[in-house]
Amino acid sequence: MKIKRKHLLISLYLLFTMSATASQVEVLHWWTSGGELDALSELQEKVEETGNTWLDVAIAGGGGNSALTVLRSRAVSGNPPTAALIKGPNIQEWAKLGFLTSLDDIAKREKWDEILPEFIKPIMQYQGHYVAVPVNIHRINWLWLNQAIFNQAKITIPTDLNELIAALPQLEAAGYLPIAHTSEPWADAILFESISLSVLGAEQYKQAFVDLNPQVLSSPAMINAFAKLRAMSLYIDKNAKNRTWEQSTKLLINDQAAIQIMGDWVAGKLLQEKQSLNTKIRCIQFPGSEGAFSYNVDSFAFFKLKSVSSEVKQAQKTLASIILTPELQRDFNARKGSLPIINTMDKSDFNACTLQAYADYQQAKLDNTLVPTFAQAMATTTYVQSAITRVISSFIYDKSISNETAVVQLTNAIKAAQ
Repeated sequence: MKIKRKHLLISLYLLFTMSATASQVEVLHWWTSGGELDALSELQEKVEETGNTWLDVAIAGGGGNSALTVLRSRAVSGNPPTAALIKGPNIQEWAKLGFLTSLDDIAKREKWDEILPEFIKPIMQYQGHYVAVPVNIHRINWLWLNQAIFNQAKITIPTDLNELIAALPQLEAAGYLPIAHTSEPWADAILFESISLSVLGAEQYKQAFVDLNPQVLSSPAMINAFAKLRAMSLYIDKNAKNRTWEQSTKLLINDQAAIQIMGDWVAGKLLQEKQSLNTKIRCIQFPGSEGAFSYNVDSFAFFKLKSVSSEVKQAQKTLASIILTPELQRDFNARKGSLPIINTMDKSDFNACTLQAYADYQQAKLDNTLVPTFAQAMATTTYVQSAITRVISSFIYDKSISNETAVVQLTNAIKAAQ
């Protein structure tokens, strides 16, 4: 394989300056699906190539809530990991409490200010100092559909939310599961997020879920969003509560379910299953949300390590340095299904869905329709996110709750969590 000179120099720097102080890096995360583990293995391999060892601490369940519970316990007891998967405003919360270490020396040496997108830099910093490193950009407002099923049922691909809702009973009548859903709260939130973006549009979405504007949260448009959620929730089957998102994706692959509403990590699962992207299983923007791009950024926050050797601290710096190298960005995101975070990547290896996501991402930046996901805790704190999610899940599975009541519950829950 031909390696560019610049990339070779980076690799040699990591190898020769850091292997002499080899030690262990302990990384806490909640990536336990096949595609996620494949992606993470790329980071582990590149860390171990420097002579350091990787200690994997994977905590499954809860969309990351279980992992964050373990992390809080360890940090408070004075035994934090080298780094942990933390996102969005939570980074500032951890830094404010004094747990995170500065990465400014690495950031300056490797010119993070030049290679990172403008909108993401403040999220990775606390009081102007880098304390976390982003690894990717995920798109949330995707709809994955089985083209063969739509063809068999003689249903055209929906171009707006009303057409999508109208297709669901037709798909059911044709003998297919209309929606492959997992009834985990975070997945419920993703469903409502996509619906909200479709109904509200990017600007009102930001006013509702970033600014937490009570007028927008209690508006007729929000009532309509819950009405659309109710219509779709009628086609969530009872087995969804026992199903993971990966199992939902398998239902699409096996021609049992028609659609799945989920972020682009589905692409990672499809690739692991040797599926060609955007052929039988297609990725389309969630109907009605075209032009908007709901994003999630996975990032690793780095903890202050007390009473440890200089070798351990140097290994921590090695890990931070590797994440934004072009090789890691390319290999990790090719397996994860996400976009590289750095803006200098070669696009030749992008799959069909990633190419579409990249084009949409660039256009959304120009149009100011790039919006942070609330379902994945980019738009607000986990306290507010949890409050929103509880209202959504309660509404989906309790059919007695009216649209108007849900809006009141949403507004009150957010107010109490702030």
